[in-house]
Amino acid sequence: MKLAAALLALAALSLPLLAAELPPPIPPLTREDARRILEAMEFRQVNVIAVVQGINDQKLTAPSVALVLALGKRDAAYSDLKMNVLFDRELGWFTYESTPKLFRVWTRDGYREIKAGLTF
Repeated sequence: MKLAAALLALAALSLPLLAAELPPPIPPLTREDARRILEAMEFRQVNVIAVVQGINDQKLTAPSVALVLALGKRDAAYSDLKMNVLFDRELGWFTYESTPKLFRVWTRDGYREIKAGLTF
């Protein structure tokens, strides 16, 4: 009985230490954030149908992924959009496109392009 009480007390004392180690929770991707990301990708008349938290279109599950289903117009044509969005502590929610020499990143705040530097 004393051993069980001692283990319970030890567990209770260690809970605040475990909680202090956890990173802050990931904020949810809102429809407004998804709309702004799509507008940064030059879609217009964006209608976000759904934001599915925690899963992408390849069925990868994690709190830092989301799947956006939307309609949007670009180049005079409407598209049905299925967009994977990822979360980074510095970027926030973002989507990207990459090649060996170029990385494009879209966030709710706009677009960034990172080109590979040449080193000899």
